[in-house]
Amino acid sequence: MAQDEATRAHHSYIGTEHILLGLLREGDGLAAGVLANLGVEIDEVRSSIESALGRNERVIVQQIIPTPRVKKVIEIAFEEAKRMNNTYVGTEHLLLGLLIEGEGIAAHVLDDLGASLERVRSKIVELRPEVGREGGEPGPRPYWSGHQSSAELVAPLPGGMLASRLRPATGPRLTAEARSAIALSEEECLNLGAVAVSTEHLLLGILRQGSSQGASALAEAGLVLERVRAEVGTASAGGEHPLDLGWAPAARRALEEAAAAARGLPVGTGLILTACLRHESGAAAVLRRLGADPERVLTWLAARGNGGTLPPA
Repeated sequence: MAQDEATRAHHSYIGTEHILLGLLREGDGLAAGVLANLGVEIDEVRSSIESALGRNERVIVQQIIPTPRVKKVIEIAFEEAKRMNNTYVGTEHLLLGLLIEGEGIAAHVLDDLGASLERVRSKIVELRPEVGREGGEPGPRPYWSGHQSSAELVAPLPGGMLASRLRPATGPRLTAEARSAIALSEEECLNLGAVAVSTEHLLLGILRQGSSQGASALAEAGLVLERVRAEVGTASAGGEHPLDLGWAPAARRALEEAAAAARGLPVGTGLILTACLRHESGAAAVLRRLGADPERVLTWLAARGNGGTLPPA
């Protein structure tokens, strides 16, 4: 069902938002019952997701793969099943996994709708007390669809490189627009066949998001999504669709610099874009190749209070 949701949305990935919609559609599962008891309805969730990500352009999707975040959710679901001494991974464990992982679109949507981790865990025990039983002898290893463990579902990249080692373990607090832009950046990375999210992909994500200060700054500079995507895509031409993706050091550094400049406040796309453009390579180089001046964009953002006080480049 999650894959069906991704297909309907013209996404080339299965994200946490698709898992959440799948859990709601699977109406006989405990997760659907818990969410219904908490007043979470599928139409409201779908609307919140569309608001965060926007309506995707219609593209032909040849392959749909889970994002690293979804694979982490699956790992957590297995851990929750073992912690509860259950011999299966059920929809309730997946729901807990979405909330414990905490950084995906689904977790933010659930939190906005009042379905916090504490309320969900309490409601699971209330609706089916036996799933919350702990202690005693450990039961058999949890199973799921014939898999004896989660290892087959979270295999590392060829060569032993784990994407989770590249991705920030606990990211900064983000505005809704920034969360949307980062999710779209990951999709652009996957679609272009790259193995790590770069500042160029962050540039595309901000531009696609379309309604934030960062997007406005890029539009003011005359940048058009199709031209930027074509320019970024040349670096990935001929690449195969990756099995997984991580975060390039420059993109991680940009998020860290933006978080530092935000001084504890939620990080917006203006700060992320500022951090991306302050370095000569990556996103700034793409702008220059397209005839846009990165300094002009930085000046535009600074005049509106979105440049922040970043450390020296």
